Amino acid sequence: MALNNLDWNDIWTEMMQANQKNDHEKRGDCANLWDSRENAERFWERSRKNKARVEKTLNELPLDPNYSVLDVGAGPGSLAIPLAERVSHVTAVEPGKGMLEILQENIDQYGLDNISCVNKCWEDLDVDNDLKGLHDIVIASFSLGMPDIRKAIEKMQAASSKYVCLYWFAGETPWDAHSRKLWPLLYGKEYIPSPRCDVLYNVLYNMGIYPDMHVFPLEYNNSFSSMDEAVDFFKSRYTIDNQQQEEIIRNYLEEVLEKQGDHLVESGHTTRVKLWWQLQTEEQKSR
Repeated sequence: MALNNLDWNDIWTEMMQANQKNDHEKRGDCANLWDSRENAERFWERSRKNKARVEKTLNELPLDPNYSVLDVGAGPGSLAIPLAERVSHVTAVEPGKGMLEILQENIDQYGLDNISCVNKCWEDLDVDNDLKGLHDIVIASFSLGMPDIRKAIEKMQAASSKYVCLYWFAGETPWDAHSRKLWPLLYGKEYIPSPRCDVLYNVLYNMGIYPDMHVFPLEYNNSFSSMDEAVDFFKSRYTIDNQQQEEIIRNYLEEVLEKQGDHLVESGHTTRVKLWWQLQTEEQKSR
């Protein structure tokens, strides 16, 4: 079949479902992972240590003080909190209960009154009933775990009046590398990663969307105060049914974690991609 006749959304769906089937069998879906307050707190602490990345992300967005922004998969507020200090309103869509709990605490701590929260998966959200009008910018930052990505993007466009901005991965991530090695040892199966930005770009192309793209490297670090803490964190990402599996995790971490002062550090390198576009006006569509 010629490449231009491929349905890239079907390819995305097949790859994402294969990845999520592994996850559902072994640890539940991503929202369940972030239902844990402990995991959400760790995510927030890591994002606070990466203020330079957050600042760079904000500086690259076409922000205006009068704009409203919709943050899909907002997590604990890594972007939503600083965005709210720069625009008129932010709507944070977040399905994870632990993430939402930390986000709401952060809203109170920072004294913000211009963030509204929607505790739903993007797939379950109704643009007309769950959102208060259109948003100037819709952003989904590494939160594209939707099997039907075309439908998800169509909904993002329906919620936006000006821009859509997506962030996703290129190549193997550190957590994919861990799972590729651990999956056969823990479950006797090959690990299947999620689709990457090449598939995403072709889905957009099939939709008649030709986004600007920016590829950038990013270092990934996770710090633990003890081996037990590291084991507990990794166990939250897998289903551990017996002591033997826990020992597999522990032995693996003893090999890959680096000692830095009083902490054990998981570090790695990721390649990430920003894809963004401006929606056409009715006049532009009619030309």
